[in-house]
Amino acid sequence: MTFVSRSTGEPAEPVAATKPDATAGASGQDVPVIVPVVFEAAPGAPARPPVRLFLGTEPAQHRAERIFFYALERVRDPLRRYEVYRMTGLPGFRQEGWRTGFTNYRFAIPDLAGRHGRAIYNDVDQLYTADPALLFDQSMDGHAYLALSTQDTAVMLMDCERMARCWTFAKACRESKKALHAEAAAEPGLWGALDPLWHARDLEYRHGQSRLLHYTTLHLQPWRPTPEQYSYHIHPYAEYFLGLEQAADAAGYAIYTAARPSPGFAAACRQPGPPASLTALPAELGADREAGTTNRLALVGSWDAGRAEDSTVRWSFDQLRRDDLPVCETVAAHGLERLPVEDIPWLLARLFEQAGKWVYVKAALGPPMSQLGSVSEWRLLLRRIALRYPQRCWQLDCTDAEGRVHRFRADFPLRSAEQNGQPRVWVLLGQHAGDNAQITAIAEALGWPYELKQPAADEDSQAAVAPPWPDLVISAGRRTAPLARRICQRSGGHTRSVVVGRPRAPLGDFDLVLTTPQYGLPLRGNVVDMPAPFTTERPLDDAALEAWRQRFAELPRPWVALLVGGDSTPYRLDAAVAAELGRQASAAVAARGGSLLVSTSPRTPAAASQALLAAVETPVFSYRFGSGDENPYRALLALADAFVVTGESVSMLTEACMTGRPVAVFPLPVRRHMKARLHHALERRLGIIDRAAGSRGTPRQQDRVGRIYDGLVAAGRIKRERRTEEVHLALGVAPLPEGLEQPPGLSPAQLAQARARALTAIRELIEGERPL
Repeated sequence: MTFVSRSTGEPAEPVAATKPDATAGASGQDVPVIVPVVFEAAPGAPARPPVRLFLGTEPAQHRAERIFFYALERVRDPLRRYEVYRMTGLPGFRQEGWRTGFTNYRFAIPDLAGRHGRAIYNDVDQLYTADPALLFDQSMDGHAYLALSTQDTAVMLMDCERMARCWTFAKACRESKKALHAEAAAEPGLWGALDPLWHARDLEYRHGQSRLLHYTTLHLQPWRPTPEQYSYHIHPYAEYFLGLEQAADAAGYAIYTAARPSPGFAAACRQPGPPASLTALPAELGADREAGTTNRLALVGSWDAGRAEDSTVRWSFDQLRRDDLPVCETVAAHGLERLPVEDIPWLLARLFEQAGKWVYVKAALGPPMSQLGSVSEWRLLLRRIALRYPQRCWQLDCTDAEGRVHRFRADFPLRSAEQNGQPRVWVLLGQHAGDNAQITAIAEALGWPYELKQPAADEDSQAAVAPPWPDLVISAGRRTAPLARRICQRSGGHTRSVVVGRPRAPLGDFDLVLTTPQYGLPLRGNVVDMPAPFTTERPLDDAALEAWRQRFAELPRPWVALLVGGDSTPYRLDAAVAAELGRQASAAVAARGGSLLVSTSPRTPAAASQALLAAVETPVFSYRFGSGDENPYRALLALADAFVVTGESVSMLTEACMTGRPVAVFPLPVRRHMKARLHHALERRLGIIDRAAGSRGTPRQQDRVGRIYDGLVAAGRIKRERRTEEVHLALGVAPLPEGLEQPPGLSPAQLAQARARALTAIRELIEGERPL
């Protein structure tokens, strides 16, 4: 992070002191000036005070920070100027006892803001879902700062002049968070209550109502910033962040850009490092180029001046800001790590834009915990940028802290052209129709040739699973996952494996695991979390749909489809529960003057079906699975105005939510056998599940016992109980009768984004970079 001196206006390093002035603390301690990231107002906009936001952040939170900015840009008023001050690496602070790397920065805001005007404070792990200008402009009713409480100041609106009386830069540097909170709370009238809509912590978030979502439970943060400290789990509202990140990736969004680089970029460009020899360039890169081709190679950064061919051009990092550079077959960069970390994303994007075939990056590690702080972070950043340029090949040579070079190459466009074919996929079918439907849908969506394999449970050497081995094998559940592992072993490492759900085996045995919240799997580097199963639409043709519409025509609307599942460990549907479902659904639909369209499933017990229909007192259409009548399920998804779904069936819930129409969930009771009861009691005793909520009503942070337990689950030693309630939260569905009043929290577009994210991860196994 670069600051600017108040006295000269020139960039200064974070550790460099600035001259004290009128905004310095009472002790005379120097106060740095932070150069803000600015969102300008559109030309001709009315003159209004800029919305000033001070963001507490740190290098490890670079993914969260980028999406904070992206979300802000999507909801801001384009006719207003916004200034975002990134508070990171501020000089002079004693950080002992801080929970984050920016804990006390909020108390320095009055001085950092020049002791005048208003300012909003935000932690970096937050997303705006509404324009913060509405918060910035609201009445403070005579108070000097607004927050949820005097002890919860992760979101604040403050009057900087008044708050400078108790919060100064000097105090923020040396005093504790507790003491600074207490000092402000002791002055009557200083604090005012912030509307909770502007600070919804985790499960407090309400779709369509809350204006800011705070991912405050550290081991549930969807971007997994510190895996060495926490064993991460799926956040119920992870999709809000992950969907925004997907959109930002697709748009190539970066906080700083070629047009507006970071404040420290120009100075860093003037300090070149030692040059790399051209012999470091891999001979394979662009080996197919014709001799005499112009603009064969562009060298960016510090390279040895000698041995360059006539077709070689040289660009400085600063020249990459220009939009008139020629395209070269290969673009090679060296020394990027010496530039500000904040500029690396746009610089890498420029390399890919200017390369016709190859991008080569020779780099060392950047600052610890940053997006350049490890070999894996460099690799992930290159992969993210390269997704927008699928026809480019790239190679990364990254030197670690011990001087070892790690080489990764992504050359799928060349390999696929040479092989003149597409990857081959095997889909291993198991015993459960729902699992088979998921993995088949995934294979269809990938668009590669695939074969359905259904080997006998005890015969994995039969012709159905014999060589030639596929490029990819997809399985689900504990019966086919072991076979998938053996196929990969027998292929000599050629075959990549994807398992869906929970494999009940060590997670590290698979290249990729696609999981959903009900399984409680810990998230590892090869685990992709989805809010719901991978389900795709299966529409009826127009003629069949019209025939069903005519069959329902005499029933009063709204038509509410009641989709009934059945027993599924640990959930039970007996006659008494089914009768209660019939009564509740019937009452909710009668209140709306509509009718029920009831459809049972293979798991619905006959006694439950009978009790359910006997309890219905509204106009009804009913279908009993196995009766021989035509199954109306797909017609109900297309025609119903709303849905009631039994809670154990996450597939039916997901398909109903994909319509975008209201969905009410009817949770089935849990009934455990003796072994399951003992297991559940042990998990509760250890605090693994049902932990008491924290003082703020949010989930308690993970402890050491939780991390150890997760290690056993990840190793396949322990199987967690299925908890479909976690999927209900993720989908944003409510019980009767509230669920019939509003659409699910996750829209069809968001569910489609989750499926696309899973497909991208699978394609990366085949098309992405590989270590050399």
